Amino acid sequence: MYVSAHDAGAYYRYDVRSGTFIYESQETRKGIFQKPIFPERVFTSSGSHPILFSAKGSHGLWTAPGKHKFVRIPKLYDESGFGTPWPTWKNLELIPTENPSTAPSWMSFTGKWGNSRSNCHPLVNLGFNICEFVDGPTGIPTKKGRFQCLNSCD
Repeated sequence: MYVSAHDAGAYYRYDVRSGTFIYESQETRKGIFQKPIFPERVFTSSGSHPILFSAKGSHGLWTAPGKHKFVRIPKLYDESGFGTPWPTWKNLELIPTENPSTAPSWMSFTGKWGNSRSNCHPLVNLGFNICEFVDGPTGIPTKKGRFQCLNSCD
């Protein structure tokens, strides 16, 4: 399972013995200040499914509630907790990739979701992307297709 937080993400593998997902590795897609500390395990609901936590006022996604540091800048962190539940597993729609023309129109969005970048540090033009608000994540067409079904996709 892959969980994305800002410009980084973590890979978790399912451990049959413990019945949960365990941290395996992480990647930083961009940003020299990105250094998230991902939780070691994924919070689960009675062992039936993973539960992810959206950061308050942010597009960070975390595998446990709490305060999460994601950059090397002091006092900048995400907070997540048990807010409004969104039981996605009860309304899951699989979208076949064999015929892209049948996909919903939002799947071809190539822009960025969320806020536009604003209130940035004066050194932003030199590559220091330190802003009060940063651009949201990119659309699905700009993501690399790194995920494949293991064993069976049925």
